[in-house]
Amino acid sequence: MGNIETALRLLSIKGMGCRSILKLKSILPDINQIFNIPLDQLKNTPGMDKRAVNLIAKGFNEKYVFDNMDILTRSPFKITTIFDDDYPARLKTIYDPPIVLYHNGNFIEEDTDAIAIVGSRNCTEYGRKVTEQITKGLVERNITIVSGFARGIDTEAHKAAIKYGGRTIAVLGNGVDIVYPSENRILKNEILKNGVYCSEFPFGSKPDATNFPLRNRIISGLTIGTIVIEAGKKSGAILTAYIALDQNRDVFAVPGRIFDKQSGGTNLIIQKGAKLVTNADDILNEIDNARKFSTTKKQLEINFQFSREEREVFDAIDNSIHIDKLAEKLEKSTPEILTILLSLELMGAIRQFPGKMFSKMD
Repeated sequence: MGNIETALRLLSIKGMGCRSILKLKSILPDINQIFNIPLDQLKNTPGMDKRAVNLIAKGFNEKYVFDNMDILTRSPFKITTIFDDDYPARLKTIYDPPIVLYHNGNFIEEDTDAIAIVGSRNCTEYGRKVTEQITKGLVERNITIVSGFARGIDTEAHKAAIKYGGRTIAVLGNGVDIVYPSENRILKNEILKNGVYCSEFPFGSKPDATNFPLRNRIISGLTIGTIVIEAGKKSGAILTAYIALDQNRDVFAVPGRIFDKQSGGTNLIIQKGAKLVTNADDILNEIDNARKFSTTKKQLEINFQFSREEREVFDAIDNSIHIDKLAEKLEKSTPEILTILLSLELMGAIRQFPGKMFSKMD
């Protein structure tokens, strides 16, 4: 039996939590032998939690294990367990790390140097600009960007990391076989070219509200620190900042206007001690000693490789143009060119402004 099947069996036992599983791992020479050891022998193992043995005695959920293993064998998805050497190193050190991570794409050692960027789902143009500017500066210094794949600041952070040639990790509040929000389907495909799409939730898990607070501890746990860019006082982004503090991670916040609801939370955590930042250098100076890999600035070369359809749409954009006007110019429907425009935006070839206005990047 391998690590994946062992982890899934343990997770399928009702009442068996992360701390119990980690304790079993610390006591037994080989966690994969746990279901082969007679219960009496297991109960008499020094340091063994008798409650955990009683739970194991009730048996595991064979259907849960079979269904997960079956999907793995016929899909591009993978599972990394906390028993594996390639499990993200920083995440392993938090109090309650996920026992398994379902993922598309591969974690690499360089992801140890990561920063989380989180914020409002209803971000302003100011929030978008700040997110892009800070993300650009971080990926130029080989920092992996981690966020939650939600609308707003999360999406802008992932997009900017891709645009400037960096790595990015999306941490989900649903199963990896589900794309939520659905309009980020293209973004998911772009992330997978140089990053990871991951979740602790089993295949088929819907984006229920109770999942997101759990998701947030992974976002902060993967990183050296968390940056909050626009967030209300009771938002999920602020919760992530507090979780990061509990995990002994750095917390940074971009100040906002005192009249904006989106800035209420960020300004509050600055008052409570979060480091006020206005650019990437503010963050890089703070995390320098915590980094594991090179801080040398990399040269970014953005070479657009357009498909025929993408070239046609790109060439038709003059100055700033509304999507309906562009569709009329190309003699196509608006939905027909919207997907192409989103693809061009992810490449960094064009920029979208409020009101569905588009222009080429300078």
